[in-house]
Amino acid sequence: MAAMQFETPPAPAAAAPPAKPFTKKFWKSVRDFPMLYLGALIIVLLILAAVLAPVISPHNPTTQFSDGLTESGIPVGPSAKFPLGADNLGRDILSRVLYGAQVSLLVGVISTVINLVLGVLVGTVAGYFGGWVDNVLMRVTDIILAFPLLLFAMALVAVLGPSLWNVLFAIGVLGWGTMARVVRGQVLAVKEFEYVQAERALGASNTRIMFRVILPNIIGPVIVLSTLNVGQNILVEAGLSFLGIGIQPPTPSWGNMIEAGMQTYQVAPWTLWFPGLALVIAVLGFNLLGDGLRDILDPRNTQH
Repeated sequence: MAAMQFETPPAPAAAAPPAKPFTKKFWKSVRDFPMLYLGALIIVLLILAAVLAPVISPHNPTTQFSDGLTESGIPVGPSAKFPLGADNLGRDILSRVLYGAQVSLLVGVISTVINLVLGVLVGTVAGYFGGWVDNVLMRVTDIILAFPLLLFAMALVAVLGPSLWNVLFAIGVLGWGTMARVVRGQVLAVKEFEYVQAERALGASNTRIMFRVILPNIIGPVIVLSTLNVGQNILVEAGLSFLGIGIQPPTPSWGNMIEAGMQTYQVAPWTLWFPGLALVIAVLGFNLLGDGLRDILDPRNTQH
């Protein structure tokens, strides 16, 4: 009689570790990448200030108040009516700082988008095709990078005339050199990978390989550099406005506010402090966000 065989019951599966609550994951991420969240917080507050400026501004930014100046013509300091004081023409500084955020964000973001489009296009084409195409495009890029952006933009705006759209155009078409260099270097490395060679063997067009295969795989450095470019372009706009060839008064810009504050800072230092502080905080926010994105997108960083 055959011996009876009994199946051994399978061992119970190990219980999966309990999922961490979202709040714990979030705070761990904040501890791992504090600069990312600090920069993002600054930028969110900056965007809210710009969008809500018509609602939260205590006054019209171009209105001149007779009680904004003392009898001797000195701007009045911070008060209930003028929370950050008044400027050299009796205008409310807080209102002008808030509306100036609109100008800075508009110039910084739109000019960066132009930088991004031109830089990615030039860098991708140069890195992918190589040869004489690469040589020609990189020599043009060298010319763009040979001059400081502020100096180059000053020359172009002086020719076109000072206005918001000319400032946007000048910064946008002259600030793509670094982006092109970074993208070219990434494309040179990625185009030799097996998945790119496989697409080429399957008969994919050059356009598809460049923009549907290679570009998505180099998007990390592009995002980081674009974020840093926003802060740089805000600084360039402020520099142009400070020199009198950017945003023209009475339109508020942090640059022309700083220039006006230079005339009265010895007797009314708040006219210089607050627009300057707003400019520093905005640029710092974008730089912190760029540094944080670089850390979190770094494949060598295993914390996330």
